[in-house]
Amino acid sequence: MSETVSKDLHPLEKTLLKWLAEHGSGSDMEAMAGTGMDEGSYRRALQWLLSRNMASIISSSKTVTVELGAVGTVYAEKGITPELALIELVRSGVALLPEIQKNELFDRAQWGSAMGALLKSGVLKKGPDGLALNDPSGGVFPAVWSGVYSVLGEGGTVHLSQLKESVVAEVSSRAPKRGRSRAEFVINETTSSVIEIAPLGTEALEAARGKSTIGILTREILASGEWKNGSFRRYQVDIPPSRIHIGRFHPYALFLDSVRDKLQAMGFQEMKGSLAESEFWNNDALFMPQFHPARDIHDAYYLEDGIKVAPPSRDLGDKVRSAHENGGNTGGRGWEYNFEWERSLKAIMRSQGTALSARTLGSDPDIPGKYFGIAKCFRYDQVDATHLPDFFQVEGIVLGEDINMRHLLGLLKLFATEVAGATEYKFVPAYFPFTEPSVELHVKHPVLGWFEMGGAGLFRREVCEPMGIDVPVIAWGLGLDRMALLALGLSDIRDLLNPDLAKLREMRSTPEKLLGGGDNA
Repeated sequence: MSETVSKDLHPLEKTLLKWLAEHGSGSDMEAMAGTGMDEGSYRRALQWLLSRNMASIISSSKTVTVELGAVGTVYAEKGITPELALIELVRSGVALLPEIQKNELFDRAQWGSAMGALLKSGVLKKGPDGLALNDPSGGVFPAVWSGVYSVLGEGGTVHLSQLKESVVAEVSSRAPKRGRSRAEFVINETTSSVIEIAPLGTEALEAARGKSTIGILTREILASGEWKNGSFRRYQVDIPPSRIHIGRFHPYALFLDSVRDKLQAMGFQEMKGSLAESEFWNNDALFMPQFHPARDIHDAYYLEDGIKVAPPSRDLGDKVRSAHENGGNTGGRGWEYNFEWERSLKAIMRSQGTALSARTLGSDPDIPGKYFGIAKCFRYDQVDATHLPDFFQVEGIVLGEDINMRHLLGLLKLFATEVAGATEYKFVPAYFPFTEPSVELHVKHPVLGWFEMGGAGLFRREVCEPMGIDVPVIAWGLGLDRMALLALGLSDIRDLLNPDLAKLREMRSTPEKLLGGGDNA
């Protein structure tokens, strides 16, 4: 063992080598307890010694444990899960979901998820009178409570290997690798090793005994003269320095800006509008009847009474009302119901970017003309890997004498390949109250598979005629959040809002490469 090697030993390495020399071998936990190191310091010292062949690993084992996530902690505090609570309600005679959702123990989305899980597992079934208990035992859900919630609530540790196979499957399905802050369970894998000192480590420790190694030359060491009798630790200048992270824009913000730049470069004019909108522009002007299911308060966020959005002109309002009631001058027969003007003026949070298109059509647009908007929208929805209650849509319309569906399909292909970067996409026939014909754009995600990117179509005459538009208009409303899943290499839409800086730095966010259709690395 050379003198140089003994000088290279870091104080942490010396501490660990001394403990190993005294005990021969030991587990990670024993070594940390014996040396008094925290886990970070211990791991650094061990990796240094392993890389220099001064220590070796005798054996290692993996332990998989379960702990409660943020959602599971809430259930534990309530003393029951939505599934078990729903079983009790159905057993007591409550059979209809609207009645169940009036119970404020859990919110509507949690009751809905519980019902879906119980129906899928066969614990509940749907009958002519509503929900009925099909499996009185409750399936796997009581075992999840007794085997996981109860044990963790008493301060115990739950090992995945100790659980029944059915419980493991259920727990694993509710423990996503991404979005842990919104998970019911969190699965942790830890590897424990048994280490021992190697002959090279023994030699290095012997060579370093009795010598004071100076790692940092301080003012005190210089003043005292200690440096004269000390041995200076050699520094390896070829080791990469710590990475310094500089401030930069959020990856999703860069993505949105790049989409805007792309469309403006193509000659599109940007549409802008308020987050608060009236039902007139959000729905009525788009020929959505006031009895349409999407008007239900559970899909749109209604603002409190007293909040007003400026009404349209009375002339335009009368034309839209006539289109709804009897078709007006459109040549159709409308929806044949009594249009309520007071409801039309109710204020809501904008639920679709198409409201921007409706306002543009009613504001004497250029013909020919092409417009786009990046609109923040709000809808009551169950949050999952592809759904958020507030999201961005890229909305657009093109007006002109010669505009047709072929132009629309070409634009949808551009969004799929050059904006999202999808390699596989398809068009699926669809229905929307305001377009005919209508189409949905579907793309294939490498992890999530096929999902809908958004809807599009040719605006119906009942939308255009009241606005004074007599040329074809193609329109689309696509989910930018879903496009970003592909463009940024994500598999969970919630990661767009992740506050974890490490995760944000992993996102591919170079603007000039985002809109290249494939190579976004």
